Amino acid sequence: MDGFGPANYGDGFADVYDDWYAEPTDTASCVERLATMASGAPVLELGVGTGRLALPLAARGLNVTGIDASTAMLDRLRAKPGAEQVHLVLGDMADLRVDPPPGSDGFGLVVVAYNTFFNLADPADQQRCLGRVAALLAPGGSLVLEAFVPDDEASAGGALEVRSVEGDRVVLSASRHDPLGQLVRGQHIEVTEAGVRLRPWLVRYLRPDQIDALAADAGLALVGRWSGWRDEPFDDASTVHVSEYRAASATPTRR
Repeated sequence: MDGFGPANYGDGFADVYDDWYAEPTDTASCVERLATMASGAPVLELGVGTGRLALPLAARGLNVTGIDASTAMLDRLRAKPGAEQVHLVLGDMADLRVDPPPGSDGFGLVVVAYNTFFNLADPADQQRCLGRVAALLAPGGSLVLEAFVPDDEASAGGALEVRSVEGDRVVLSASRHDPLGQLVRGQHIEVTEAGVRLRPWLVRYLRPDQIDALAADAGLALVGRWSGWRDEPFDDASTVHVSEYRAASATPTRR
């Protein structure tokens, strides 16, 4: 979309990702919850990045596969201790060309955390991704998706914010919101004495009910929704949701 490809975000942020987003959510609670949900079954993480979740999950003895479109992100992950325990795949999660581990009947858990699903900025890509997830899940397996809840009252327009000011660096964030297309395009602008570095990003956000509809089209049904990784109740005031989906014949929704 407008020259923005699957690898752009990862390639633009790989060198600063661990510094800027070391703890975007409650990582310890997230890992604990995902490990419990996996219950020993193979795990697939979409948008594995630098391994914030994949590495501690693998350290618990789980068979973890991670896919990412950015070579730069995967290189950062490979340089970390324990990376050899994670099966890494370079690829677009919209196509999700990943094979389950030999001897398994699919992945027991597929996870896409911290708004990563919204990096698929084309509606067809979002739908195709969920269809591929459904095909890769083992019987009884779950998709767990974490994302922000959009502000329905947010208006169209642009914004410019100061992210950080340091002695040798200033980082600005410029963005433009298209509520009709549910798109936000942005740039992190890093200014140093050496010059200017642009780090582009693009998201197509969805409301929880819109994600539910896409999942249903892929044969997946919502079985649980929370406002965090500690089973916090989800309600109209929640700004984040953690949603679990299984094949449409799964158990009734829990909240």
